[in-house]
Amino acid sequence: EAPPPIHVLPDELGEPERVFTKCFKEVATYTAVVQSIHQGDNTAAAQRPTEATSWTAASRAARKIRHPEYTLRAYYTDVRLAFPELALYTTRLQGAEHEEDLSKSDVTSGISPADEYRRTIGALFAVYWLMRLDIDGKRGFCFGVDDDWQPLEVPPYSELESPDTTKRREFHDLQEWDGMTQLMLDAGLLSPRKKMGLRVNEERLLAMLALTAIHDIMKVEALLPKVSEAHAPYNGFKAGDVINDHDMALGYILDHFGNLLPSYAGLPAAQQKSVRFTQAKMSFNHGWLVQAEAPPEALFSKFKAATKDVNADPKDIAFYFVHWLTDLAAAVPTPLEGAEKFVLNFPRPVLGSFIKSFGVLNELAVKSETEVFESFLTQWWGEKSDTFGAIPEGPNAIAIMRLVVQAQAEPKQKAILDTFPALHPKDQQVLAEEMAKSGLVGQKFKRAGKEVHHGGPAILVYYSPAFLRTCLPVHSLPALTLLAEVYRRARELWPANGDVAGSVIVRIDQMKELQLPEIQAVYGFGDTWVLTKRNDLEAVLERIPVEQLPERTKSSYRVCKFWKKDYKKKQRHTSGTLTALGDGDESEPSFHVNNDANSSAPSLNSSSGTPAALRRFH
Repeated sequence: EAPPPIHVLPDELGEPERVFTKCFKEVATYTAVVQSIHQGDNTAAAQRPTEATSWTAASRAARKIRHPEYTLRAYYTDVRLAFPELALYTTRLQGAEHEEDLSKSDVTSGISPADEYRRTIGALFAVYWLMRLDIDGKRGFCFGVDDDWQPLEVPPYSELESPDTTKRREFHDLQEWDGMTQLMLDAGLLSPRKKMGLRVNEERLLAMLALTAIHDIMKVEALLPKVSEAHAPYNGFKAGDVINDHDMALGYILDHFGNLLPSYAGLPAAQQKSVRFTQAKMSFNHGWLVQAEAPPEALFSKFKAATKDVNADPKDIAFYFVHWLTDLAAAVPTPLEGAEKFVLNFPRPVLGSFIKSFGVLNELAVKSETEVFESFLTQWWGEKSDTFGAIPEGPNAIAIMRLVVQAQAEPKQKAILDTFPALHPKDQQVLAEEMAKSGLVGQKFKRAGKEVHHGGPAILVYYSPAFLRTCLPVHSLPALTLLAEVYRRARELWPANGDVAGSVIVRIDQMKELQLPEIQAVYGFGDTWVLTKRNDLEAVLERIPVEQLPERTKSSYRVCKFWKKDYKKKQRHTSGTLTALGDGDESEPSFHVNNDANSSAPSLNSSSGTPAALRRFH
């Protein structure tokens, strides 16, 4: 059950010293009651233990977490007694509507305070299970516990009674558990014994438990701080601004009021550094990495800067990813049911990709952003060399590897490998050059060689993996050509400059789930696809009526010529519903959409190869 509500007065809002001092006085009373219940000693309630962290209980949890007889119930008792911040999740504004109803949301995540508390307990439980994978952790992670809080047994396949139970069993059998254990080793939470088995680093684990207890308290609106005059500006916030981003708000508290959180204040300085690093604003999108969607600058520049700010080492980065993993594992607020977010609601191959990437990401502490991304690509390819052959090298290498990773499924990946050599040389060159730009001055992919030009900014085509997966394998050649066209027009909006670093984002949301005939049919309805520059950092691919083109400033958009297609050879080539006509200008031979008796798309045929509605603007 969640703790009872703690109340903050309106005039206390935004002032950390007043808010936390008051809250922890109420926490002390609650902790006394909890302690008396677990000790069977009614006098404990009268002793009013202080609001400080109970390091005795915390140390017991860290010391005994891998003891086979140390149960989840005993662990829960210890962490609840240890970390007073757990009681802060039910803090409410006094006098607010529904102030006593914990089913009503006063947290920025939109869920109830009680569920936010349960999610935090679930994250603490995920730490417990991951530390015990070779004992009973796999069962607890996958199946949860029974009424006595003992991990459920693995059911035989003959007794799987529901789709959810089947998912749990498959996750248990197929998950790459060794990768999770390696992450715990890389983070310094576990270390190998000289002979056999694993040893707990208790000090390091205490830091992880403290972080897990406090990491989401700033989702509670009543706890959000205002930036004081003495600390302004803070990461762009002015004096008097309320910091609503919960990660940044916690970072502000740790930077300037860390002594107010006893579970953080009591950690050694080295462990405080690791905890503080997890709250840095790294803007890291893991999906961009495992799908090879983004260039190194967009992927890693803020992450890399954060490592430099606190002098983080590889163990700190792994520590961050353990926190990320346990936090996401508990996204469903059912802590006694196991890590349901991963086991039931998350694609297991994607989770596997995330876990495999952790080891490479740890190298950000000592390697450049581009070196780390190239290591990820070559490691990924090396594990699949039996399927895809030797790791590519040369000008096309980075484009080929990124495109194959983006395709995800093996039949679609093979279509990329088969199709890329058939692309028109100009399209090959566009993809090769644009997908090998790092966005970082002086950083180049080694496998691309010296032939690739590296002027920035680099271009991130957002949702290109989704677009490719929609079109592949049937329309592989047109799909790659259309993607090259997006890069080509984006480069016209942002001309390459050797002295320019950074990245720009080109969003293709409107096209990502359309089949090729649907993309091209728009011309027959009097519409066209244009790439519109919204600001200095973003452009959007959008479908607009042709008559709107004269109203636009030419410098702010480019028409994407999806009705045309370049081919390597001057010969008739059919791919799906597309027919390429190779008897025109070699640089831009035209094509049309076939209109058979079953087609509902208007004809796009014209003598020039350009849709008639667009001819006067082309």
